[in-house]
Amino acid sequence: MGHLKTFRDLAGSTFTPVGKRKKSLSHWDNFKTVSWRKDAQSDYDEHTSVVMQDTKFAQVKHELMSWAIPAMTGFCTATSGALVEKSVEWFGAYRLGYCPGNYLYTTPENCPNWHAYEEHSWHGYIMFIAFTSLWATISATLTWAFAPLSRGSGIPEIKTVLGGFTFPEVLAGNTLVIKIIGLSLSVGAGLSCGKEGPLVHIACCWSNFWAKFSARYRDNEAKQRELLSCACAAGVAVAFGAPLGGVLFSLEEASTIFPTRTMLRAFFAASCAAMTLSWWNLSGNGKLTMFNEPFANPPHFAEYPVFIMLGIVGGCIGASFVHFNIMVMKARAPGTPFRKRCHIILEVFCIAFLTGVTSYSLLWTRVLSNTTIRAMFHDCRDATVDEHTYLLDICDDGEPVLTLKFCLLIALAGFLRYVQMIFTFGTGCAAGLFIPALLIGSCLGRIAGIGAYLFNAQWPFTPIGYIVHPGMYAMLGAAGVLGGVCRVTISLVVIMFELTGGLQLIVPFMIVCTLAKWVGDYFTIGIYDYIILVRRYPFLHEPDEVTYNTTAEDLMDEGVFCLHPALHTMTFLDGTAGTLDGLIDFFKNAKYGGFPLTQSTTDPTFLGYVHTDVISKVLDREKLAPFSNGSASVAFLDFMADEEKAQMSAEELRKVIDLSKYVDETVMTAVAKTPAVQLQSIFRNLGVRLILIRNKGNLVGIITKKAFIDHLEELHNPENSMMGTVKSSGGLQEALLPT
Repeated sequence: MGHLKTFRDLAGSTFTPVGKRKKSLSHWDNFKTVSWRKDAQSDYDEHTSVVMQDTKFAQVKHELMSWAIPAMTGFCTATSGALVEKSVEWFGAYRLGYCPGNYLYTTPENCPNWHAYEEHSWHGYIMFIAFTSLWATISATLTWAFAPLSRGSGIPEIKTVLGGFTFPEVLAGNTLVIKIIGLSLSVGAGLSCGKEGPLVHIACCWSNFWAKFSARYRDNEAKQRELLSCACAAGVAVAFGAPLGGVLFSLEEASTIFPTRTMLRAFFAASCAAMTLSWWNLSGNGKLTMFNEPFANPPHFAEYPVFIMLGIVGGCIGASFVHFNIMVMKARAPGTPFRKRCHIILEVFCIAFLTGVTSYSLLWTRVLSNTTIRAMFHDCRDATVDEHTYLLDICDDGEPVLTLKFCLLIALAGFLRYVQMIFTFGTGCAAGLFIPALLIGSCLGRIAGIGAYLFNAQWPFTPIGYIVHPGMYAMLGAAGVLGGVCRVTISLVVIMFELTGGLQLIVPFMIVCTLAKWVGDYFTIGIYDYIILVRRYPFLHEPDEVTYNTTAEDLMDEGVFCLHPALHTMTFLDGTAGTLDGLIDFFKNAKYGGFPLTQSTTDPTFLGYVHTDVISKVLDREKLAPFSNGSASVAFLDFMADEEKAQMSAEELRKVIDLSKYVDETVMTAVAKTPAVQLQSIFRNLGVRLILIRNKGNLVGIITKKAFIDHLEELHNPENSMMGTVKSSGGLQEALLPT
């Protein structure tokens, strides 16, 4: 490696860097990196240290705010979820009929003169397709026109934000409003999508909204991410009625840094969301979820080979979905021939139209997906429910339908939803994938359960009197496919037993979810991680063995812009001098978040780091001070060499604006031989924005978090590493949303 002999400083052009400058990462200019270490220090200086010296009441108020925001987030998310659920029922009902007396009624049970379109007729067929296409097109139009980043599930974007990058458009107010409206329309249209992932996004938008009312959280990005982790738990609690699973999902899948303090508040947020959801009583029976179908007895050990098969097949289905969905996503990306010929609203219309055309003929795809899943999970021996409207004809006189024709039709329903989901997920409207994945898996499991039922009747492999329940297999099949798609394990197990009430199925759920993840990981990475790669979001994954092949000196930028203590003697590249006015202009236009401080233009001894935003605020305060002099000299006096100070008179020293106390001497540093895996642990676990590389006290380079992420992409996914992102005056909207 050619070490840097002289540094490029900000003075004139007398020094030229020796060495290399890494490639530009301008495609990530819109993403600002968050420093947990810096924001933690800022929180202590501006809030915690002040409150500690205040009254007990002020201390209690300070602490209560960290609980109040998660509570309000949970309440608002549950209320939004209730609104979405009722809207979905209304939009979904209009595809099949309406109530002439009161257009708000959605079922024949609460409308005596319910007018249903004629089933198996052209009139009913046309009305079904028309409303399916209409609702989806409105959803896509609203998304495209008002909040492009409200499309999809939002979880890849939330993972990026929680990974330590700002993404303001994702959490904006317009995104929240359009997400709620668009989600109601797209799910109510009967598209092969769900509302569970988007509810996590909605929860994070609510968290961002409430954080603006607190001075402590409003300007502190790291503290906001604690609240966002809590919001993820609340979102899952509302989506599945699973508060414990929500906390684990936030820990396992969404959050990068998740300390105990955050875990307790996440649990509190999920509890508040679950209580609010229970108060709204959407299921009508006091239960948090409509899928609550507990089985009294655990499965027999002889059934476990079938459960293992469900896990393996679920992993294969999940991996194939990831593969084909990413192929479709790349084919319709901005700049592709397809996107140039087909506007995204037209694309959504076509998907909705074809969904309506293919879904009407089968009862299990004609109704909303959650109704089908509930029927698949249910025990046929429950005589309290109607076998047609509630169980969708999967049972006959208290016994499961066992014919080959029935199994083929169920398989066809699952296959149709699978193909529809491939094209629907990632298109230009709000849409998640949890519900369609559960439906596909429940169809798979129901067929496996029927097979086990028939086999046990012909060649008994269970004790006399034991009943094989196809609904139990449907639950495990659903867990297998969802695990194969999303690659979550612990949180998914807890979500499934909270969702279904299947406490007796804990061990089978564990086996199925683990196998689905192993099999899926053998073929592809998870869908959310793949979307992050394809859309070129900056995200740092956990370390693996590949990073051992490189060290800091292979990654660092050697062309480093530096400041020196004697700022008053410097003339910047734009011609401004090291005066108060000159530095205000310089830092206001600076494109870097900070600058290393070295001894001089000829001495690269590392002294500390100067954060641009901190110095800018200090200089602005100095400018507003009484008797301010814009031509006053500015320097870091404590870091100046004695000979430099000796050249200044006492009067000059007294008039210099000293910024010494704003130099960050605790910035993270490493030596050039530090393994990349160790650097990755520092970036991920400590949440730092950059690491400065030194050699015997001298600064020799710098590694930013973005540069490190790009390096890992080159190692793991070279075909995605050079994918550019188009920038425009509209921020990231055109870059991330096909138009």
